[in-house]
Amino acid sequence: MNTILNLLEDSTLDSSLASIVAKLQSLIDSFWVYIVIALAAVVVVWGAYIGIRIAIAHRNEEKINARDMIKNLIIGIVIIFVVAMGAPLLIQGLSAWVG
Repeated sequence: MNTILNLLEDSTLDSSLASIVAKLQSLIDSFWVYIVIALAAVVVVWGAYIGIRIAIAHRNEEKINARDMIKNLIIGIVIIFVVAMGAPLLIQGLSAWVG
């Protein structure tokens, strides 16, 4: 009797996980373009800000600070790229795991 109940619970759990994964995938697919555009806009605006800071830097300390900001911008872009590429792969992995 317990094995029958366990099988029923497992199939219910699998179907609910599959529906959650499908909903997450459709949500990410619908917003993906807007997320990429927003992130690109943030990178462009922040890059312009850093460029202006470099252009108006007169003291050596300000130039060093601006170079550190460039390094942080590049690190941020890499992190954004990794997360943007990893999220769909993670959802596909969950979908394969559930299915």
